Amino acid sequence: MVGKRDIVTGRSSRLQQCINLIPKSWRLRLNPRRYAIETFVEQSARKIKPNACVLDAGAGPCPYKSFFAHCTYQATDFTDPYRLMDFTCDLSSIPQKTGSYDVVLSTEVLEHVPDPLAVLKETHRILKKGGTLYLTTPQSWMMHQKPHNYFYFTYFGLKHLLQETGFKKFTIKPMGGYFWNLADTIRFNSLRHQYRKQSVLYVILTILEYPFTNILLPFLFFHLDWIDKERDWTMGWVVEATK
Repeated sequence: MVGKRDIVTGRSSRLQQCINLIPKSWRLRLNPRRYAIETFVEQSARKIKPNACVLDAGAGPCPYKSFFAHCTYQATDFTDPYRLMDFTCDLSSIPQKTGSYDVVLSTEVLEHVPDPLAVLKETHRILKKGGTLYLTTPQSWMMHQKPHNYFYFTYFGLKHLLQETGFKKFTIKPMGGYFWNLADTIRFNSLRHQYRKQSVLYVILTILEYPFTNILLPFLFFHLDWIDKERDWTMGWVVEATK
């Protein structure tokens, strides 16, 4: 006999398999946050000269390593569960010489460190003169990686931190506006995960929720984001800062 848990898992996995058949450029439109970050990192990587020294700081599973195939790529994080790091460290104390890197990449990391200013100052230190920091960070999202989820950032907060760090030239751009934020919130509403997987409510929420919250509504909201001109409701920010 097939249990309720198997029914849910089977439905989800089959749906995901179908989604994976969609071309990546369209599949990413179901996840505006991932679309914004990956597009930013890929476009930034294209600006980097061949053989440049790049440090992915807070790299986790190194999802963007392939974008830097033309560079000398290194990865670091405070832990190495994936066994992918070149070295591990606290990002406020990176064991590298001053001016070691042409580029530092930091994606969705700053909200997880207890002292963002110290981390940015350390990033500034290890960059060569004229080197670039490519940074993404959220303005709003659910609590995650508990308890290491300390801050979210506004435009003015990031501007203040970058100025205090010593970056003289930088741009801070929003990751979309109200509708991308709405799509992102709906995708990760986590309602069903608050219930036991064997419960009837979990099964009902999964069947009713997934097609709408992970496919139909995100795709619709992705293409409505042009309506929001001010973008005060942005998901977060992408930053390019030069030393």
